[in-house]
Amino acid sequence: MTLRTRILVLISALVVLAGVATASVLHASARADQRDRAQPGGPRITAGTVALTGDSGRLIFRNMAWGPHRDELTTVQASDPAGPRTASTVKCLRFHAASGTGVCLRAVHGTVQDTYRAVVLDAHLHETAHYDVPGIPSRARVSPSGRFAAWTAFVGGDSYAGTNFSTRAAIVDTRTGKLTPSLEAYRIVKDGRTYRAADVNFWGVTFAADDRAFYATLATRGRTYLVRGDLHTRTVTTLHTNVECPSLSPTARTSRTRSA
Repeated sequence: MTLRTRILVLISALVVLAGVATASVLHASARADQRDRAQPGGPRITAGTVALTGDSGRLIFRNMAWGPHRDELTTVQASDPAGPRTASTVKCLRFHAASGTGVCLRAVHGTVQDTYRAVVLDAHLHETAHYDVPGIPSRARVSPSGRFAAWTAFVGGDSYAGTNFSTRAAIVDTRTGKLTPSLEAYRIVKDGRTYRAADVNFWGVTFAADDRAFYATLATRGRTYLVRGDLHTRTVTTLHTNVECPSLSPTARTSRTRSA
């Protein structure tokens, strides 16, 4: 191949790459424009005040309807869920609240890639603290009293994971700001004995009403376990196998799980 031919091939390749990049940018721009446009037949949404306390007859949730208020925390009458919605300016990818405290997992958009953050909110949706989240947000939970908040994220880079996903589950004391970045720091009691393994993953934290006990999923060596955690002793104890995603009701009188 002559020098002239090589140069022509290089120029052609650069032109193709530039075309692909331009098409990708235009596609992303079109998607963003569509995302910000309200769709026919969607709910009526107006900006307004949204609070975590007050009218108990209203639901607060992440708005997923297309339009300028997509991903914002939004409220609607519980008796008319298809009715008019009031949207805040607070955007979240995951959200949960209890007793006037909320936790919002959100994206922080960067020039190269997005990062993620857990934001603790007061009753008026004002930020009181924030913490870095090491991966894509998966779940969020606040204890019934509002004192503790937990979140789970999908993470990459764990050498043991292979093709399976890895997770990080964190818990923070919203009063003191003390953060446990990963439940893997807790002592694990499995079958009555202390257990350690490199492939341990936790997710799906749900809190009991006593501000001490919580439940979560533990995965290790291809199996999942329902575990009970103790915030005071910083231990988790396996209860059942082949169970995941526990969820306690606000009164802690009923629970739901999913078989793995």
